Amino acid sequence: MKRVLALLCAFIVTLVMMPPAQAHASASTSTLKLAWTYVALADPKASHWNSADDALVGTGVQPPGVFRSFFRMDISPMHGKKLLHATFQGYLNSGACDPSIELWLTGEISPETTWLNQPAWTRNLGTGTVADGFDSCFFNWRISDLVREAAARGERHLTFGLRAASEVGPRNLRVFETDQVNHPYWGRFSTPVLRFFYNTVPEVPTDPAINLNDSCGPEPRPATRFVSTTTPTLGAELVNPDRVHGDRVSARFEWADSSGTVLGSATSASGSEGRHCTEIPEGLLADGQTYQWRVRAEDHYQEPETLEMLSDASDWTAWQEFTVDVTRPTLPAIASETYPENATGGLVGTPGVFTFSPGESTDVVSFRYRLVPASLPPQQVTADAEGRASVTLTPTSTFRNTLYVRAEDRAGNVGPERAYSFTPRRNPAPLITSTVYPENASGGGAGVPGEFTFSPNGAQDVVAYGYRLGSGETLRTPADTPTVTITPGTAGPHTLSVWSIDARGYLSWTRNYSFTVN
Repeated sequence: MKRVLALLCAFIVTLVMMPPAQAHASASTSTLKLAWTYVALADPKASHWNSADDALVGTGVQPPGVFRSFFRMDISPMHGKKLLHATFQGYLNSGACDPSIELWLTGEISPETTWLNQPAWTRNLGTGTVADGFDSCFFNWRISDLVREAAARGERHLTFGLRAASEVGPRNLRVFETDQVNHPYWGRFSTPVLRFFYNTVPEVPTDPAINLNDSCGPEPRPATRFVSTTTPTLGAELVNPDRVHGDRVSARFEWADSSGTVLGSATSASGSEGRHCTEIPEGLLADGQTYQWRVRAEDHYQEPETLEMLSDASDWTAWQEFTVDVTRPTLPAIASETYPENATGGLVGTPGVFTFSPGESTDVVSFRYRLVPASLPPQQVTADAEGRASVTLTPTSTFRNTLYVRAEDRAGNVGPERAYSFTPRRNPAPLITSTVYPENASGGGAGVPGEFTFSPNGAQDVVAYGYRLGSGETLRTPADTPTVTITPGTAGPHTLSVWSIDARGYLSWTRNYSFTVN
């Protein structure tokens, strides 16, 4: 009891003295027996393979003789792990609770295992320690090196033998539980077990990428190896296999010049798995220079007995190369044969080709443009290898139009906006003739019908004419029947307004034809 209380006090003191922010326990797990048996000198040919009995060890009177027990134990969970401690633990049901039982590494066991056909006793692992208290007795053997070596060889299980340190002299039979214990203090547990404290070395980070702003997200990232900032944010995805045990991970970043000389490093805040980032500080990178960076994962955990903080690291990712480009493109050049700049151009509604050139810049990859007035949202077009691009636009307004264009380079830098203004041409007003009601003269009379004939006057693609007498109803006639009959209802001056309509639905200028009714 004194030993148990001393251990509990030491553990409590350690917890109180440990800063809470560092309390990241190492991972732990346990495995149970895969098979077991015991052998008896008094019955040398008998097999007790996977018996429902308890495990007998040592010398006894009832039952009489010498007994040894064997357990095949699973170590496969330690494959690929960094093993810190491994312990074989047994629970004593009856017998003396003192460290006089030896644990051995043995050869394989099977249903044919008997006293006369025992496996080889290959390695004595010692008498271990015992912990008694609360009406219980646990036997513990530290076997860390053994399990570590076997896991490294790829072995999936080990076989252990229990025997008395001395099998002659006083009778001292130990009976070990081989199934489950329902203890009033410790609760329900299985025995024997292998207990492991371990750490899983982090995996190499994935998705290493530069973020163009100071947030730790996967976007926005550069489309090429060119970046438009001297303080890029480096990021990668980390996986933490031991997260359920409270293990913490961080990312260590390094950046170097093109020759491989490391210029600096930084570590992200210790936390859970997911994306970890760091920003390269101002003043370390220069415009036009090429650099490279890499990242590895590091985890942080406590050594299970000393509570010392330990850390393991993954391999580095491959070097990621990038070039700093913070120089903005210059004003682009714009040209159009259909709609020359600062002039009246093609007929409204006529598609026109506009060609964008990079100006003085040599790394333009696209252009952003918008036409005002227009109902379309801003657009973007990819440039060719020479930094040029052409788009087809159809102006819908006969008033002054302005095309705004900005160049974008390989690093995503956007240059100043160039304004290109032009005015689409409108079809001329149609001609009007009438015999009954000549223009600017008197004729006809109230209630006297008169024919009016419309002609294009050079207008293109005319399909119809619209017309209206004074403030009256607006009417329409097809271009192939350009003569209409109008009957003025009153004497005095009148005005006939006429316009042509082209195939795209655009209206010409309006002709106002004045005449006087007698």
